[in-house]
Amino acid sequence: MILAIFLICIVSLTPLPTLPMVIFYYSKFGLVDGFIVVTIASNLKILIHYNIGKILRNKKLKFFNLDKKLSKAKKKYKFLKTKDILLIRLSNLFITRILNIFLGFSNFSLKKTFIINNIALLPWQLLYFYSATKLDPLSEIISRLGINITIVKLLSFISITSITFLSIRILIGVLKRFKIINKIGEFIK
Repeated sequence: MILAIFLICIVSLTPLPTLPMVIFYYSKFGLVDGFIVVTIASNLKILIHYNIGKILRNKKLKFFNLDKKLSKAKKKYKFLKTKDILLIRLSNLFITRILNIFLGFSNFSLKKTFIINNIALLPWQLLYFYSATKLDPLSEIISRLGINITIVKLLSFISITSITFLSIRILIGVLKRFKIINKIGEFIK
């Protein structure tokens, strides 16, 4: 199990996808041990990526005026809310490696980063286990309650709902920035 954790962490530092390894270890270890391996590896990976972002925050990168662009992005996204980041993670819209590095770069709380990533990790791990074994333990539990839904449908619902809420929050932010919401409010009165 330690080798599996180590390999997932090492691969996460490369551009290679870790998903095939995650699915392989779920098929090898089963749900409980596979989940333990993936959760530990994921948390180590988060720590590594976050610290890479932290190191980049303290360096001046002169390549293609990257230092100025990164400083501008850091100021722009400094006020990201925890729920926005959770929606991004649940939606699987953004590459988690880049997001974790960015959170370290922007000095977002490491504790909140761990909490967000572990909340978002749980539902997706059920899908990866299903992909590895074609067993859907969540569907069996839910069907006992009289609800007929598969893990794929449930995760699709979570992802689409997160994308919808995130899109609405972005739209409201844009409307507020351009003071369109105030004009709409005045028009309605």
